[in-house]
Amino acid sequence: MDSTKIHRTMKIEKESNLYSAIEKVGTVQKYGKGEMVYFQDDAASEFYLIKSGRVRLFLTSAEGNEITLKLLGPNMIFGDASHLSHTPRLTSASTVTDVELLTVDIDRMLTYMTLNPSLMIELYSLMAQTIRLLSIQVYSMAFLSSDKKVAHILVQLGTYFKETESDSHYSIDYTHQEIAELIGIARVTTTKILKQFEKQGWISLGYHHITVNNEQALKQYQLS
Repeated sequence: MDSTKIHRTMKIEKESNLYSAIEKVGTVQKYGKGEMVYFQDDAASEFYLIKSGRVRLFLTSAEGNEITLKLLGPNMIFGDASHLSHTPRLTSASTVTDVELLTVDIDRMLTYMTLNPSLMIELYSLMAQTIRLLSIQVYSMAFLSSDKKVAHILVQLGTYFKETESDSHYSIDYTHQEIAELIGIARVTTTKILKQFEKQGWISLGYHHITVNNEQALKQYQLS
């Protein structure tokens, strides 16, 4: 298995050694839509791999305001960084749909990985890519105008949804609301901008998905 493919897509391929190891160590848990998996500041002793469904990671302020950091889908992991850094959970995690997870005891997984060092390299590389994408998202939210934020996130989501790195045409399985939450702007504003991009021919809008037709145009627009 080519590990660069695993880490570029932010997903763990089912055929990979890492996925097989997580299946051996983990236990299956099911959650209904809208349930909490864990809360911000909880102690961290487990991480999770999504077998099906979608999970939202978010921060909550002291006033109760929420900001979405990531929306994750099948074959993605979450909740791993806090235990490895010996800190409480930095985020909360809730289900966006019905979800089936593999719940993995981190200490048990680390013991397993010491016998298979290549697994540790795969997991740490995946975590590094996650941090990189989060840093890019923070930059977008802080410094770009609303229209360029939308262009930026559509390009970045290609990391998740492209079949191959060279693809310039790909489908993003996100709603307008989910896009809006990721970049911190109103849904109405997001929809207006997406419709403008559709008129340009850069994207096509469908039911609960967005098809990117011209990634290069979006890249040029966000840098203009």
